[in-house]
Amino acid sequence: MLMSATRELVAAQAWIRDHTAAGVEGVVVKHREHGYRPRQRSWWKVRTRVTANAVVGGVIGALDAPEALLLGRPDQRGRLRVAGRTVPLTLPARREIGAVLMPPRQADPWPERIPSSRFGQLPGDLVDYTPTEPLLVVEVDAGVSFERDRCRHPTRYRRVRSDLRPMDLS
Repeated sequence: MLMSATRELVAAQAWIRDHTAAGVEGVVVKHREHGYRPRQRSWWKVRTRVTANAVVGGVIGALDAPEALLLGRPDQRGRLRVAGRTVPLTLPARREIGAVLMPPRQADPWPERIPSSRFGQLPGDLVDYTPTEPLLVVEVDAGVSFERDRCRHPTRYRRVRSDLRPMDLS
């Protein structure tokens, strides 16, 4: 696909906003004459983002001060499947979410350690996490690229959805 070029971040953000419906995943902002430079940030990728709801199925860190959320979505049978993770949470978000998370009442449906590939990261690493009772629904900003019903990139936490229950998402 041919795409216009720009050196301006504002122009790339406008293209994303105006062309999301066309399925554009992102736009790279760079100088035309600059090639790829390892270990240097001379290119920027502006990703298309959408708002989504997900169930918190676990956290990285402690339940009372989570560092990041592990997100799930119910499948067609109502089982909670790993759908992604958030970027590290801000301190206010850690306090807000940590105050309402509960330990699981029954056996966790997810494996004890989750392969990092389920979060769009390079395969090989296993992610340790703390399971939680899957009652909390959160709204996140997510990219539009999905792989087997999972977000390919980490999401950004926006807010708790106290108006939704996990079964409302199926």
